[in-house]
Amino acid sequence: MARKKRKFIANSYYNVYNRGNNKNNIFFDVKDKQYFLRYFYQYAKRYKIKIESHCLMRNHFHSILKTGDRPYDLARFLHAFMTKYAIYVNKKHNRVGHVFQGRYNAKLIQTEKDLERVKKYIKENPIKEGWVEDSDDYRWMRV
Repeated sequence: MARKKRKFIANSYYNVYNRGNNKNNIFFDVKDKQYFLRYFYQYAKRYKIKIESHCLMRNHFHSILKTGDRPYDLARFLHAFMTKYAIYVNKKHNRVGHVFQGRYNAKLIQTEKDLERVKKYIKENPIKEGWVEDSDDYRWMRV
């Protein structure tokens, strides 16, 4: 059975995240994170998606993305980018199978208060993991 197409709203913010299949890592070294970010930004530019915020953890990522005038481009961007990244990980690390646990999650952020709440949650992720005391010291985040 085919999945329903997601409906996105033009010029709106979304909390977009996904984690590794079976909660496995999706980043194995610094080069993986560099690759992820390089193409995340490159593909976002191609599809006219604004990256408001992101945070890369070992087995998942968080982001706040803003759609443009063509909201379906968010789905096109995420599909193209996540496919590229999965192919890269599988080839580089001599693996097969799913990298991500299903389709990405994309939740509409409806209010300014919700936007600030999601930014705060993203910012606190590396602190909760005990990797840094101050999120400004975490290299793999932009809030």
